[in-house]
Amino acid sequence: MFLLAVSLVYQLQFVVVYTPLYKSQALDSDEHTKRNSLTLLVSNVRMDNEDKESFHARVKKYNPDVLLINEPDQEWAASISKLDEDFPFSIKYPLDNTYGMMLLSKLPLTESSVNFLVKDDIPSIFTKITLSSGNKIDFYGVHPEPPMPGIDTWERDTELLIIGKKIKETNNPTIVAGDLNDVGWSMTSKLFRKYSELVDPREGRGLYNTYNVFVPLLRYPLDHIFYSREFGLISLKKLEDIRSDHFPLLIGLNYEPDDDNTNGLKKTDAGEEAEVEEKIEKGIKESSEE
Repeated sequence: MFLLAVSLVYQLQFVVVYTPLYKSQALDSDEHTKRNSLTLLVSNVRMDNEDKESFHARVKKYNPDVLLINEPDQEWAASISKLDEDFPFSIKYPLDNTYGMMLLSKLPLTESSVNFLVKDDIPSIFTKITLSSGNKIDFYGVHPEPPMPGIDTWERDTELLIIGKKIKETNNPTIVAGDLNDVGWSMTSKLFRKYSELVDPREGRGLYNTYNVFVPLLRYPLDHIFYSREFGLISLKKLEDIRSDHFPLLIGLNYEPDDDNTNGLKKTDAGEEAEVEEKIEKGIKESSEE
């Protein structure tokens, strides 16, 4: 019982960050303007999910500006094509290995690319989103490979840290979203956010557990939206299920380039930056040897 109590206290230090007892690094927007705002809906639809209409119902109900879809295959792509009229800008890369990805947008997308940062069958998306005001922001859509029992997590870690390095080098206003197959309090997630100077809007607000829909007592947050200091938070909501094993996540953000919308944002020190470089180098080497 003593060991269990010690273990509980140890674990609670990670969870308390996601309660109102803890301050949020991501501040609310205080100058919401339509021209500089966007809503983003992130949804892992589950490739084998045959209930396509529940997904379309959520999209119709919440009417986001940008829609990131994880796990679409060709069958899902055919269903999603009915949204083309509402979302004239898109990047589509459906796959039958559960790592397909699609990005639909009402806002213009430029300099878009589908990247394979670690493995040649796991894509990520990079693009620039042009807001109604004309301001451009960087967007990364990700869905790295999940960790397996007895197997190192280098694939997932390397992909996130490569993206983090690019964010740090460009220093542009940035949003990173998707099914990260990792919780926000893991060592890799925290190192990634600290290195790239992104915030997690869940901190100080709630867990917003998105997985697993089918196991209510064992849910945890796998789908994430991280962003840089230029954005103020308008809203954050976990949506109703769509018969996937993931709940969709909806966020509203306002671009405020003259403000620092973070509270107590920490930066990596020299040792942590060296750790990032070492992990990236090791991951690329592991990938080339496979």
